[in-house]
Amino acid sequence: VAAAIAHRVLSNTTMAFSNVVGPLEEISFYGHPMAYLAPSVYGHPHALTIHFQSYVNKMTFCVAVDPNVIPDPHLLCKDIEESLKVIKDCVVERGLIEDDAAQV
Repeated sequence: VAAAIAHRVLSNTTMAFSNVVGPLEEISFYGHPMAYLAPSVYGHPHALTIHFQSYVNKMTFCVAVDPNVIPDPHLLCKDIEESLKVIKDCVVERGLIEDDAAQV
């Protein structure tokens, strides 16, 4: 029943957003240091899924696409990366963050 409800909700959703911040300090999993976090989902009926996950001073994004809808996901990733750089440069230029934070 829960799976059917979850699928029905996702089938009628065009966008979801979460603002949960990732760990600010390095963490380990059963004694193994975590290098990065790469979240993802499986089985939902969307043609495009983009996850952003922060970890310490890094941001990782993961893209999952339906190749029939988005035939070049690598180009999409490059475009997202370039857009994030433009946003970061604008924030630095306006003095909204410290210069050392911009080096990350």
